[in-house]
Amino acid sequence: MVNPVLLVTARKNKENKCIIEIMNRILIRDINVKIEEVVKNVFLVYSSLSPMKAYGLLFSARPSCIAKVYPIHFMIPSTQEEEIIRKTIENAKKIVKTSFYVDCHKRGIEVNCRQIEIGIGLGLKGYAKVNFKKPDFVVVINVIPNIATVSYVKNTFG
Repeated sequence: MVNPVLLVTARKNKENKCIIEIMNRILIRDINVKIEEVVKNVFLVYSSLSPMKAYGLLFSARPSCIAKVYPIHFMIPSTQEEEIIRKTIENAKKIVKTSFYVDCHKRGIEVNCRQIEIGIGLGLKGYAKVNFKKPDFVVVINVIPNIATVSYVKNTFG
């Protein structure tokens, strides 16, 4: 089975239109793309493309229905705060070397995002510095039912 490569959020009441628009963009490169709405206005995009290629296709001609697009670099098959923190720290140590901050979103499930953000920040102490104003990376955690996705987004606005 193909893994999800993107987590996409749609603007309010645009979910039906959004599925079609996302498919139209990804079908250019992957005719086997599948889109699943996991919670209202939150979609997982399954594709054989790399997360950054799929992200680039949506970003180059962004459908108007899209609110946010997150490339999925890493998935955690759990919604437990401690496990999300531990596995994200293990993985982030390979990628985040300079400065970062953590941004957590709970989508359709109740978790303590503040605990996750602080736990990851403390766990990466000594590997990289937390910088809220001009980080090199933003570590984005999206917690949805049954899984958590991790995205490493370079800050290009600093």
